[in-house]
Amino acid sequence: MPDVRKTPPPGTSQGVVYDLAAARARTVAPAPEGADVAGFSGQALELARANTVVRESPETRAEKIRALRARIEAGEYRPDPREIARRIIAQGL
Repeated sequence: MPDVRKTPPPGTSQGVVYDLAAARARTVAPAPEGADVAGFSGQALELARANTVVRESPETRAEKIRALRARIEAGEYRPDPREIARRIIAQGL
């Protein structure tokens, strides 16, 4: 079953896309001829944006994480795999 696993090889990275339509619509302007160029990949920019969102999230998120960790440690957390799959598909990941 060679086509079952279609994940990238170890050591490669993938960007996080929260808005697939916006990510596809982005374009990069070309550098002027003869100019030195330093740039960031789209994946690096997405990662930077994701890090910013995480750092700026309200304290309520931290409280939710603490509560979830407590449920996991107590053995009370039972996620519904169908609901997880449905949300992943709905987000276009």
